[in-house]
Amino acid sequence: MRVLILALTVMTLLTPATAGAQSAASAKHAATTGPAPVLDPAAAVLKQADAARQQERLAEALTLYRKAAQLNPKSVDAWWAIGTLTYDQDQFAECAPAFNRLVVLRPKEAPGWTMAGLCDYGTRSYENAYRCLLHADRLGFQGTPELAKVGRFHLALLHSHYSSFERALVVLTLLARSSPITPEFAAAAGIAGLRKTWLLHEVPESERPLVMTFGEALVAAFAQEPKIAVAKFEAALAAYPDNPDIHYRLGAYLMKQGLDDRAVAEMKRALELDPGHLPALVSLSEAARVKGELESSVDYGLRALKLAPDNFAAHLIVGRAYLGQERKAEAVVELQLAVKLAPDSPDAHYSLSLAYAAANRSKDAARERAEFDRMKN
Repeated sequence: MRVLILALTVMTLLTPATAGAQSAASAKHAATTGPAPVLDPAAAVLKQADAARQQERLAEALTLYRKAAQLNPKSVDAWWAIGTLTYDQDQFAECAPAFNRLVVLRPKEAPGWTMAGLCDYGTRSYENAYRCLLHADRLGFQGTPELAKVGRFHLALLHSHYSSFERALVVLTLLARSSPITPEFAAAAGIAGLRKTWLLHEVPESERPLVMTFGEALVAAFAQEPKIAVAKFEAALAAYPDNPDIHYRLGAYLMKQGLDDRAVAEMKRALELDPGHLPALVSLSEAARVKGELESSVDYGLRALKLAPDNFAAHLIVGRAYLGQERKAEAVVELQLAVKLAPDSPDAHYSLSLAYAAANRSKDAARERAEFDRMKN
């Protein structure tokens, strides 16, 4: 999943419009004032560094870029070049501070945040790497498609490392549609599916066959190949019949295929094997609610909340079930908690608007519906 970073050093951090405007301004200036003024010392060194890099004298170029950054600590071009050159040489201890300086200078541009995250990942500064990649994600991972893919893959790894397993699987699902499926990719999927906080190099030797077998089944599911996916899930279950996570993921996949009865049976089997399996409890609560089995929905949901009081999905489902039972005040309380825990969830705001309307709180209902409409547009 490495990027050929040297190819990225030619990428400007200026927008095309800005670059064009600057070029036009420079041309106009030259036409009206005559020869261009002598470059300041930092710009002169930067020009020498660019020439050395273009001639592939990379060690010399790096030395000159460092000098340019010393002369002008606000030079975006110098910090970008230092960062990309050292990243390509696996010199993470130098590329990390370079990009962390760069994002201070250009906080609204995702490529710098992505590279800062990748460099921090290389130094095993995982918390800072996660922070940077989350910020790049909020900015939409602007930049080249290759850099965005690498950034998202490492974000998925860190989602799992920090126990956000569902978010990891969502990212990997999106990547599977446009990225080659490598053993590392399958391993990342297996780790997330097993709800482990391992990074790739931390997977115990004894667990690698399970990780890969399960990961390959998940990858087939990502690729929307139902027959292949189910066959791979079945093979994984044949090898590991008592693994609750495989039963659960097969159930979740079958649910999407409309095979509700078998899906529920697989999720219940996951719960038999692990009574504290939180995703199975949440999914069974939702499945029961959809079927109109509201008492069962509440029961599963409350069991989930007992295990994880801050689980947004459980509060959401229990609130919806209460609303179906016309327990309006209780529905409002649960759905208010869901919104508090996940303020960026349109579903939470919409469900809360329904609960407020049922409780004759029209102003509150209108506010939540407006928030829902804003998020959907």
